[in-house]
Formats: sequence, structure tokens, C-alpha cells
Amino acid sequence: MTTASPAPTSKSALGGVPAKAGIILATLIAGAIVANINTSISNVALPSIGRALDATDTQLTAITDAYQLGIAATVLYLGAVGDRYGRKKLLLIGAALCVPFSILSAMSTTATMLIAAQIAVGISCGMLYPTTLSLIASLWSGPPKTRAISLWTGIGTGTSVLGPILGGWMLGSLWWGSVFLITVPVAIVVFVVGFIVLPKNGGEVREPVDHPGGGLSVVMISSFVLGIVLLPQGFTPVIGILFGVTLVSGLLFVLRERRAPNPLFDLKAASIPTFWVAFVVGLVAFGALVGGMFIGQQFTQNVLHQTPLTAVLLTLGLAVGMMPASIIAGNVIEAKGTRLPFMLGLGVVAIGFVEMLIFWEPGADLVWVVVAYLLLGVGIGFSSTAAMRSLSMSLPISKAGMSSGSADLTKDLGGAVFQALLGTLLAIAYSQYFVKAFATLPPDQAQALGKTAAVQIASSYEGAEAVAATMSSANAAELINAAQQAFTEGKAAAILMAIASVLVGVVLVWWKYPHFDEERALFADVAAEPPGQTPAGP
Repeated sequence: MTTASPAPTSKSALGGVPAKAGIILATLIAGAIVANINTSISNVALPSIGRALDATDTQLTAITDAYQLGIAATVLYLGAVGDRYGRKKLLLIGAALCVPFSILSAMSTTATMLIAAQIAVGISCGMLYPTTLSLIASLWSGPPKTRAISLWTGIGTGTSVLGPILGGWMLGSLWWGSVFLITVPVAIVVFVVGFIVLPKNGGEVREPVDHPGGGLSVVMISSFVLGIVLLPQGFTPVIGILFGVTLVSGLLFVLRERRAPNPLFDLKAASIPTFWVAFVVGLVAFGALVGGMFIGQQFTQNVLHQTPLTAVLLTLGLAVGMMPASIIAGNVIEAKGTRLPFMLGLGVVAIGFVEMLIFWEPGADLVWVVVAYLLLGVGIGFSSTAAMRSLSMSLPISKAGMSSGSADLTKDLGGAVFQALLGTLLAIAYSQYFVKAFATLPPDQAQALGKTAAVQIASSYEGAEAVAATMSSANAAELINAAQQAFTEGKAAAILMAIASVLVGVVLVWWKYPHFDEERALFADVAAEPPGQTPAGP
């Protein structure tokens, strides 16, 4: 394998940075912000979209997940394309395409049109997002690379919570489509400034792209993501087919990558503990971010009776905790290695979930909500920065697309899996609470309630609210109190699952991740290897 000459950097014993490092890093972070804000921007506008486009619940779910599907399904493939044809070129194409497809989303006249436009935005960000980290990996080295990754992670991910806040503010005076235009000015700046300051070459390879492997990765990931996001609605034949497609395409993908002369996803490289442990921890960290927001938004609105805007503003605690923690994590990594921030970060995330489990009850003070978000933000800042840095350092520059694509998958898959699992557990526990309650009702009360109303109450908190609206004030208050208690029990089941996942991550790091000296030696071997080789596993 041969590579293009990387851009000139200033080298020293302390590492290397590219010329115009500050403006280049700011541009790459801005590209990450475009991708991260788009992840959740549609959620805040769903009620308005439903009314304006006469969308069904199924279509609204598809609108929410369309962007995630587009970026998750293509990011591995497009990362490899950037490695071959130019990371700067792919970043500029992705930033440019974000603009018209975001405008198309804003101007959509049907739900189907909006779904298609959001998938296109996701594919565009699949070009943009992985190349931001690939360029950091190829242009920086040594401690400056760690600092650059910590800033990229903290600012890029931390600002993702600003999307719903800005969207909610814009919906106060503008139409629903305005939320899809938030990232347009940022994408334009990324394109213009990136065209001027980003170096043409960044260690790209000249070997052909594994297109069969890329096609299989798209089928495998897209079918898995679709199956996961539909799972909370109940296991259906469609979900079974999707998971079957995932299994078959996954097996074919593994067979292809084992035999391909230039694999899209190097399985030997992925077997290195600094890579696969970091990938798993990244799944847990970003899953905790999405899962915490998923539970928190419902709890603050349904149980604490806060407005949607207040509920979203409270999530600023995540960003406040995450941004400085990411920067501190970078310093800790250089001084002590990656194990410590992994363990520390996951431990703080676990404490945050325990706080939610204990103190998030009906009538809880909002201070406890803020404290939980701050703890999750700090823990995610430490663990996600460690994961992104470890993924980037575990592979040579020629495979930066694989490392950056894998880094993005931790965000997309971790969020999708955690939201599906926590949502399913919450729904089951909530429903079981009312099933038990209805079983103890006297026959006359059960008959007065009616089977249809009972099913509606047990289906969701919103269903209970709808039935309560038809009752007398006393009965309505009693039903809402019961629904709050049912949600609290469901929340507890979901949080226990989240805590268990985080503890598995802690054990995995303690058991498998190398200590500082071993890690440093492995990363040095990777940096010194000729392109195309992979360090031997332990």
C-alpha cells in the first residue's frame, strides 16, 4: 500500500501540528458540530411537523430516525472512500451537500419528502463527520493530537444538546422547517474556510476501496439500526426479517473482509484491545448520553410537569459537564494513560445514573435533575475522549477512515441501542404496573373504566393523560398520580439496565485494556509501522 505525502507539520519531541493549526482545528470541530446537532434537531419540532404534514406516528418515528440511518449506514464506507480519494475533498463535498438537503428538509411538503431529505442529510454528514477526525489523526501527532481530539470531542459532542434548545427558541416565532436550517450557516463556513485552509493531502492511500465490503457494511448497519429503532414498538415479523438480514450480511461482510486484499474494516486491527475495548466503551458512553436525555426529557415533563423548553434547558448540564471534562481527560491521558479516564469516566456515569435512580421521584427538586446531567456530562466527557483518542491511535494514518468511522458508529449505534433497550424496559415496567393495578379493581370499577380506556392507560403516559381528560377532576388526579408512579417504576428498570451496562464497561477496561507503558509501546509501534501493516495483537 502506498500513501500520499501528508501535509507539512511542525515537528518536535513534543509532537507535531499542522500550519494554521488553530483555524484548521476550529474548522474540523465546526464540521463535527454540524453532524452532531443534526442528530436530534427534528425531535423538538415533531408535534408541529405532525400537524403541518398530517404525518402518522409511524412517519414521525421515521422522520426522527432518518438522519441517524443515513449517517450510521454509510460512515464506515465513506471513511474508506476519504482515505483513498482525499479526506479534504470528501469533507468539502459533505459540507456542501448538507446545505441543499437541509433546505429541502425545511421546505418539505410531505412526510415522505422530509424522510428522504433527512436520509440525504445523514449521508452528507457521513462524508463530513468521519473526515474531521481522520484529518486530526493524520495532521497532528503526539500530545498535540490528544489535545486536539479532546477539544473535538468535548466541543463537538457537547454542542449537540444545543440543537433542541435553538430549535425550541426558533419555533416560538418561525415555522417548523426553520429547525433544519440551524446548521446551514455552519456548513457553509466549514466549506469556505475548509477549502482555503485544509491541506490537500493528509496521508491518503492509493489502494482501491473495498466496494463489495462497503456495500455489505451499508446493508448490515442499516438493517440493524432499523430493527433497533423499531424494537420498542414490539417484536414483529418485520423486525425479525431486519435482524435476519443483519445476520446474513454480517456473516458475508466478515468473510469478505477476511479475504479482501485491502479490507474496508481490518479485522486483525480490530482485534487489538486498545481498539475493540475503546469501541465498546464508546458505545456505552454515547449510549449513556442518549439514554440519559431520553429518560430525563420524559421524567421532567411527565412527572415534574415542566414545559418542553424547561426540560430541554436542563440538559445544558450535560454540555457544562462534558466540555471541560474532555479537556481535562486529554491531560490525564498524556500523564497517566487511557485506563484511568476510562475507569473514572464510567464510574462517574454510574454515579449519575444511581443519583437518577434514588432522587428522581415525583415532586423531586430540579436541582437533582441538573446534578444528574452534570455527572453524566463529566463521565461522558472523560470516557468518550479516551475512546476517540484510543481508536485514532490504534491504527496507522492509512486506516484513519476505519478508526474515525468506528468512532462515529459508537455514537450512532450506542445511542440507538440504549434508547431502544431503555425505552422497551420503561414501557414494559410501566404497562405491568397498570396490568397489576387493573387486576385488583372491583368488577364494577373495571366495567366503568372500560377495556379500551384500560388499554390506552397502560400503553403510555400520554395515553393516561388522554383518558384523565375525560374524567372528573378527582379521578383524573388519581389516575395521573398513578401514571407518574408507573413511569417512576419504569424509569428505575431502565436505569438499572444502564448501570449494569456501565459496570460491564468498567470490568472490561480493568480486565482487557493495556496499562500505560504497554499502551504507549503499542501506539509507538503503530506510528512507526509502514503503511498497510497492522500491529500484532496481545
